[in-house]
Amino acid sequence: MSGRQYNPTDYPLPYIIEDVRSWPISKLTEHKQEFVDEVKQRTKAKLLQRYKDTKSLNDELARVLYQERIRLTEKPWKADPKDERQFWGGIKSKFLKLGETSSITEQEILEEIIDRYVNEIVGEFDTNAFNFAKAILPQFFGRILAAAPGKWFKTFAGNVKTLHEKIPITGDIEKIRHLATKGTVVVVPTHFSNMDSIMVGWLLNELGLPAFTYGAGLNLFSIGLLSYFMNRLGAYKVDRRKKNSVYLETLKSYSTVALQRGAHSIFFPGGTRSRSGAIEKKLKLGLLGTAVEAQKLHYKNYNQELAPRIYVVPCVINYHFVLEAPGLVNDYLKETGKEKFLKENDEYSTSIKLVRFIYKFISASSSLSVSFGEVMDVLGNEVDAEGNSYNHLGQQINVKNYFMTNGELKDDEQRDAEYTRILGERIVDNYHRYNVVLTSHLVCYTVFELLKKKYKGVDLFTLLRTPSEDISLPYDEVAETISTLKEKLKLMYDAGEVITSPELRWNVDKIIDHGMRNINMYHTASPITKNNNTIGSEDLRLLYYYHNRLDGYGLEKWL
Repeated sequence: MSGRQYNPTDYPLPYIIEDVRSWPISKLTEHKQEFVDEVKQRTKAKLLQRYKDTKSLNDELARVLYQERIRLTEKPWKADPKDERQFWGGIKSKFLKLGETSSITEQEILEEIIDRYVNEIVGEFDTNAFNFAKAILPQFFGRILAAAPGKWFKTFAGNVKTLHEKIPITGDIEKIRHLATKGTVVVVPTHFSNMDSIMVGWLLNELGLPAFTYGAGLNLFSIGLLSYFMNRLGAYKVDRRKKNSVYLETLKSYSTVALQRGAHSIFFPGGTRSRSGAIEKKLKLGLLGTAVEAQKLHYKNYNQELAPRIYVVPCVINYHFVLEAPGLVNDYLKETGKEKFLKENDEYSTSIKLVRFIYKFISASSSLSVSFGEVMDVLGNEVDAEGNSYNHLGQQINVKNYFMTNGELKDDEQRDAEYTRILGERIVDNYHRYNVVLTSHLVCYTVFELLKKKYKGVDLFTLLRTPSEDISLPYDEVAETISTLKEKLKLMYDAGEVITSPELRWNVDKIIDHGMRNINMYHTASPITKNNNTIGSEDLRLLYYYHNRLDGYGLEKWL
């Protein structure tokens, strides 16, 4: 790590822009109608560029109507607009009259649908709600990370003192802060828990950065407690049920225009929480591509020296345990290969369930860590503290040149899609290199790999059905293997391939004890058990889920 390293007592850091009303996200709300109009105009232009003639546009509108009709047959969400059927019934009626007596055109119907979608998606930022959230979140996380449920009511001051000791932050924080004054920052975190959005938003505030805009699932706006804050803190609504081209283009245009206007943004490029427990390897590139698009538009609209820059920062959240793990791994095992059919597993669908969820998190308190990766440009190149880009050979480059063809800055969707793919690969690489290996990760990985070795030739699903009474490994074998992997991880850490938590410096017995205590803290059925001199498991599916956090590092070769 380079740059200044902050101590737990340094947080929260002073805001890089003191006046909240001067933040880019505040300006979006201040000029909301102008922003909305620009999103509409851009969406329409992009779609008319794709569907150039009347017939192709007519065919696409027919597809949109069909997809929306199918969606309306499903059970509505509480957050759905009340006039859904009325609106789409009106659109259908107008569509059927095209070419007859009606003077309405395909473009006018398209504009009406875009207007509907933009006003569904758009978010706001309220400074009063922000100040309120800023005051209560430290207390919230302080209680979550209290040493034990019995200490729930210790003083707020005591909680604040230990908060950043419980959530160590690694990465070049000073570079991120400085570049946020020179351009727009896009943070791209891993996604394991429903707590991630709250956690990342709070952490970025602790770094003294202006509030970020982010997409939140529309289903979450059905929950009064969440909806109150998200509607006022810059979240825009994402309805994952809507798969049609007009909605997706509207969503991308919304993100692009927000980035053009300097709004710092959070994207979860995995698209949804990791069902397997593994670090994301394949990203959804739709919103990520808007960063590439916005940077290209900056070069179009500004002189080279004045063109704002967009910086991408990977972020890895490291939990010892994930409250939703049982449901997530069940989804993964049931739907492997059919991700597109996954239904969102909402552990909290009402305010009461949310409170219960938070209480469980508090009661099962455990430390966690957050690590920021390399700050990159939109092409995946590393940048220095002043925002200059360097290629893989360490040579300084001019990013604008990568959008030029024969000396002119031109649009090229295929080229930009390739840049987005490369950026996605660099983010995944950062996820793996800046992943912090916790004791629970190592212990679960070791035990499950030894079980695979013991039952060699048995497929995964058969192994996971093995009765708990048949799951038994000698403690000494587990300890010896952890000792071997511990040394391998040290070499990988020295090579910059992964980060190891300070606890991995302990002796093996202490590592096993610490890992077991943290992984068994919440789950009813323990992923790892110890009986005399043997190690077992009461839930192999959970053991498999936590084992997967170290999947992809090639550690199995060292067993």
